[in-house]
Amino acid sequence: MSIDLKRVEYLALVAAQGSFSKAASILGMAQPSLGRHIQKLEEYCHARLLYRHGRGVLLTPEGSQLLDGMRPLLRQIEALTQELSKTHTVPKGHVNVALTPAMRAMIGLKLILNINEKYPDVSISVISGYSGYIHEWLIDGRVDMALLHDTRRSKHLNAEFLATARLYLISSPASLSPSARARKSIELRELDGLPMVMPTINHGARRSLVDACAATGAHFNVRYEMASLTMMKELVMAGKAHTVLALPAVSQEIEQGLVVARKLVSPTVEARLMLATALSRPITLAMHVVAAELKAVMKSTVSENRRKFDIVLDPDAVSA
Repeated sequence: MSIDLKRVEYLALVAAQGSFSKAASILGMAQPSLGRHIQKLEEYCHARLLYRHGRGVLLTPEGSQLLDGMRPLLRQIEALTQELSKTHTVPKGHVNVALTPAMRAMIGLKLILNINEKYPDVSISVISGYSGYIHEWLIDGRVDMALLHDTRRSKHLNAEFLATARLYLISSPASLSPSARARKSIELRELDGLPMVMPTINHGARRSLVDACAATGAHFNVRYEMASLTMMKELVMAGKAHTVLALPAVSQEIEQGLVVARKLVSPTVEARLMLATALSRPITLAMHVVAAELKAVMKSTVSENRRKFDIVLDPDAVSA
């Protein structure tokens, strides 16, 4: 008797949702029926694959071992099926895309308009949040794909490196002397003592700054932690703190003279931009075309605004 791959997919979904009831609802299946499928798979494997706890279910070590081994095969089968049907299938369906605030401001509108024009049967929703939140949304299945900063290594995600964004110290002009305002860069060690407003440590730009400081012995003083980019920028423009961001997040404020951006140097601090999907979810044709369009929009936007955004594309990953 051969293994039933559909039951392996059911196991992956239950594990991703942490609940039989949530997985059954997504599948449109009765929960007892889903439970019987998992039981049959456990009997086939001669091992317990899930155990229950107070808030749901978790994979056992044997369950993790099975899914780690089977996920690449499941994705290959899905990719092959999609490839065989591409010439006979029109992309259709809904795709949820998550972008960091900076990336939403830079490419969000253009991505939506391009998808609507090129693929009328594909609908797209764009939501915005910091990388730490987006990582959780991907794992929980709330979004299909995401463009985020420096995703943590995870056996649940597939991440493709697209580009590198240089990070800048963002300050209010009123908080700086004329000579400081005229500077184009600032050394990392000069952050020592400056009041900073930053997102929490779970978010990409903050982790990049922490890693750079740890490597050089530099320090920075976080006076405020905010989960809102708008509030961070308001505190900076009020002269209450400085922050560290990529230029797309503050391009309008820079043009209006509301903030001053100085590149972090000695060393240069960068955030890697990654396109991520959840390994537990099959890549649909609609997701495939949205991902391709996202990369094309990313390439064209960065190419047209090299100095404005200071982002370096990975030529092997981002294709038109």
